[in-house]
Amino acid sequence: MKSNSGKQPQDLPIILSGILLGVLVYYIVMEEIPLSLSDYHGHLYVYLPLFHSGSWLEAWKTTPYCLWHILVLLLNSLLHVPLEASAAFISSVFHVFSYLATYWMIQRYAASRHFEISSVEAAAAAFGLSVVQGLYFDWLDISGAFLGIFSINALHNPTQTAVRAFVLLCFCLVCDIRGRQKDKQYHGIFFSVEKGLKKYYVLLAVLLLLSTLAKPVFAEMFIPAVGLIMLFEWLDSIFKKDGLAAVRFRHCLHMLLCALPSLACILLQFIVYYIWGRSYGEASSVIVTDFLEVWSLFSENIILSIVLGMAFPLFMLLIDGSFFMKNDMGKLSLTGYGVGFLEAAFLGESGEKLSHGNFLWPMMCGMLLVWVTALLRLIELSKKQDSISTSKRILLDTAWVLFCFHVLFGFLYTNSLLSK
Repeated sequence: MKSNSGKQPQDLPIILSGILLGVLVYYIVMEEIPLSLSDYHGHLYVYLPLFHSGSWLEAWKTTPYCLWHILVLLLNSLLHVPLEASAAFISSVFHVFSYLATYWMIQRYAASRHFEISSVEAAAAAFGLSVVQGLYFDWLDISGAFLGIFSINALHNPTQTAVRAFVLLCFCLVCDIRGRQKDKQYHGIFFSVEKGLKKYYVLLAVLLLLSTLAKPVFAEMFIPAVGLIMLFEWLDSIFKKDGLAAVRFRHCLHMLLCALPSLACILLQFIVYYIWGRSYGEASSVIVTDFLEVWSLFSENIILSIVLGMAFPLFMLLIDGSFFMKNDMGKLSLTGYGVGFLEAAFLGESGEKLSHGNFLWPMMCGMLLVWVTALLRLIELSKKQDSISTSKRILLDTAWVLFCFHVLFGFLYTNSLLSK
């Protein structure tokens, strides 16, 4: 009895925060659904009925990334939950899933770095990361509170919400797998990779595939990012003649095998979406654009938009850049954001769909990697303040203030979605 009573207060903060987050997302979705131009309205009333009508092949040709749609239909069909409520509930579950993944990451990171963090602190940080938005001031020429700045929390988009947790879990897996590949004495931060890598290769392949079924934008960014890092390390070994080139090439092949199911799915989705299904009936395809041409449709000042959307992680990069440059987690997150940024800068869709900005989504997945890495690093430094100078402590406090401002603007944005 004592152990149970002692455990309840530890679990209570994460439970209450998760319920609050789920309720917020539920009501946001219910407010978005009736709006004729909203993403939820289109997915629920335009694309979902194609699955409901029984013409699954035609539906899949229209929406090949349909994990969210299938789960909504299952909830609606099996439990007879109204379609609108099913959509809101499934999105809430996905967002709470990503919140729990963030909480788990914080606790695992703390244990591996040998500092303690209470369940209240971890839950608060995870909840904050689940609602943060860019800093928005309506007198600046940066478009709206989401468009132009963009965000790691696209609460108005069901498929981006569905992919978020898979982003975090794949990121954790790759960080640990690569750590073990490079050092046989490495002990996993998030997963017990020291016990063997085979099952984690399989898990990575499954999670990458699920992320692609939810929305391919993460895999489109993450697979090239991991590939670039590993290719550079392999070429570096060849140039230095350190005897590791063969081993690193073998590691590259292992990671490629993990990515193959997802890559095959992306190829199939491309054929279905742009060639066979004609992209919702429109003659559209992927094109190379002028630099930042698509982003310029949403913001008159892209540099300012980046600063306002990424103020907290950019500040962490400024005050602790060595962590991002030397640590595997930091390098992977920055490379992911860089690849996503280049895709946003140079890729688009022909015709009227250019203004949809669908290749901005990979960049937002990259943003999430940088955000979560910056938060974990800030928590670690804050917990080890005894060994740092007063000036560094002031900088860390400033970083927390910036993070809290992002959370505040997240609540303001949430309120604007709830009051439409």
